[in-house]
Amino acid sequence: MDLDSSSLRLLDTQDGTVLNSQAIHSIRVWGVGRDNGRDFAYVARDRTTRKHMCHVFRCDTPARQIANTLRDICKKIMTERSQGLACQVDTNGAGLQKMAITRPDNLPNLKKAGETNGQKITFERQYQSTSFPTPMEEPKKVIKCHYLGTAHVHKPTGIDILNSAMERVYAKVPPEKWAFVDVAVAPSTITVSEHKKSDNVLAECRVRFLSFMGIAMRNVRICGYIMHNANDQFVCHVFHCEPSAGALCKTIEAACKLRYQKCLDAHPPTPDGKKQSSKGFKDTLKQGVQSVFNTISKKKGSKS
Repeated sequence: MDLDSSSLRLLDTQDGTVLNSQAIHSIRVWGVGRDNGRDFAYVARDRTTRKHMCHVFRCDTPARQIANTLRDICKKIMTERSQGLACQVDTNGAGLQKMAITRPDNLPNLKKAGETNGQKITFERQYQSTSFPTPMEEPKKVIKCHYLGTAHVHKPTGIDILNSAMERVYAKVPPEKWAFVDVAVAPSTITVSEHKKSDNVLAECRVRFLSFMGIAMRNVRICGYIMHNANDQFVCHVFHCEPSAGALCKTIEAACKLRYQKCLDAHPPTPDGKKQSSKGFKDTLKQGVQSVFNTISKKKGSKS
């Protein structure tokens, strides 16, 4: 895989033949695998079928390097375009002036009666002025603490389940083997990496798959959360924080709330939908209560 300022190319390792070339501006989204840091994928529109296709790769090196390089290229393209659109040399060479971008209303020749300097807004100029998808980084907070390790649990929730897992890990791993890490908490991802070595990622968890979180009952410095992984298993990640684990848990709680708010914003309920869902919930609750009472009455009748 070869990345430059204009395209992402796949080359044959034997003779260097270009197997596929994807223009950078046609890539809509990219990311790194949730359970394997060497998986990389991007989505782009296929030139033949005009459908969006997802291209998936298994890399020999950490895929985050590719994702970061692609992000930097997009930032550079965006900066260059914004600088080119913000200023333009006038026809007399007198200086710089800002170019007014208006919404097109005609094709292919977009004439404007009041255009400055008598220039025409052509389709080519309007196409070049279209905005490039801006790469955005999520807000995140980094907390320094010790990472003790993980333990498998048989349920996704439960304070007893979480406390038992944290106690097992705490008793099993001696303090000298604790890893001093940076926990980067964002609305979508919790990334655990070695302190001052962000490339060495020890664990990367999606917030949407976090099922339970809490602080140990016997030690306020110990906390953990349970994640649902791709193998349909539940894994508890355990941390040791100073002076207490409250700051880390509060930060993760805020990330969960932001993630939930994003889901609500992406799927806003309609007024009709609210009424229907409310009515359906009441009916379901009523039926459930009735079934419980019927079951109790039947058991009493059978005993008598």
